[in-house]
Amino acid sequence: MRMQLVINTPGTFITQKDGCFRLKQKEKQFDISPLKVESIVISNQAMISSQAVVLALEHNIDIIFLDTYGDPMGRIWFSKMGSTALVRRRQLEAMDSPLGLQLVIDMVTQKIENQVGFLKKLMYARPGRQEHFITPVQAIQKAWSDLSSCGTDLEAARNRLMGLEGIAGRAYFQCLSGLLPEKYQFKGRSRRPAKDPFNACLNYCYGILYSLVEKACILSGLDPYVGFLHTDNYNKKSLVFDLIEPFRIYGEQTAVYLFTGKKMKDDYFDAKEGNVSLNQTGKPVVVEAMNKHLDESVRFRGRNVKRRFIVQHEAHCLANVLLTDSGEKRPEWLEIEEF
Repeated sequence: MRMQLVINTPGTFITQKDGCFRLKQKEKQFDISPLKVESIVISNQAMISSQAVVLALEHNIDIIFLDTYGDPMGRIWFSKMGSTALVRRRQLEAMDSPLGLQLVIDMVTQKIENQVGFLKKLMYARPGRQEHFITPVQAIQKAWSDLSSCGTDLEAARNRLMGLEGIAGRAYFQCLSGLLPEKYQFKGRSRRPAKDPFNACLNYCYGILYSLVEKACILSGLDPYVGFLHTDNYNKKSLVFDLIEPFRIYGEQTAVYLFTGKKMKDDYFDAKEGNVSLNQTGKPVVVEAMNKHLDESVRFRGRNVKRRFIVQHEAHCLANVLLTDSGEKRPEWLEIEEF
């Protein structure tokens, strides 16, 4: 199995020697065969020679450049049809196919399953308050079961998916609101702009996730602009909007624990004309909490994995699903940690 070669040690120089990549780091150097490399990821603190670039292109190895913050800036790939181009072509083919519909059903199903799991976890931690959870959990479970009856007409199925997702979301957030300190309870989701402190915090957590999901898409060779559910968003990162759905739970957990743990303060927010936003005092608190949550290791497919790496893993799995021949059994790909 070929690997992704990640170069993030400052001062690393990548060149070519005798048909291999040679990595030089101060007094150390070692060689890697291009036959073992699938892609090369380079931070802006490393260097690569033109000979190494040519060697990568000759073996159809993508080169991805990251900025100071670890976000992708660009990619070099072979001009003929390679894995990256093929993945993107398969994405376009899947947009209006049963495969695309099934993929987005997988994403929404996992999102709703996460909502049920999180509410049950919160319920078990609050003995005597079961009545608060029963009705919303039942409503979400009903929407969950109805996902199997979306049919095969793509446009009708998309509308039904969004409807069921909305039903589950309203029950979910109404239940979460009742768990917060009274002054921070809210009437429902408000996106941009947020109408209350909780939604301002949650939107900021989602923003961190959007960046993480987009990076995972690019590193996996997926086109962030070609989605399956959000297909009408011209010049929008439709696949990011799709693929974030199973991972929104990470932002929701972070926001809920910040408020129920009484770690959020009024002076972390600015309010203007009914719109609420995190200020420069509040943003570092949320960023720290979100990163701590993403860096926590959880059980994933039988081993301990940081949450942030699960996002990258599932993006790679999605690319592999798209590359699988249509005549083969569709592999399982989406799996988030158990609650």
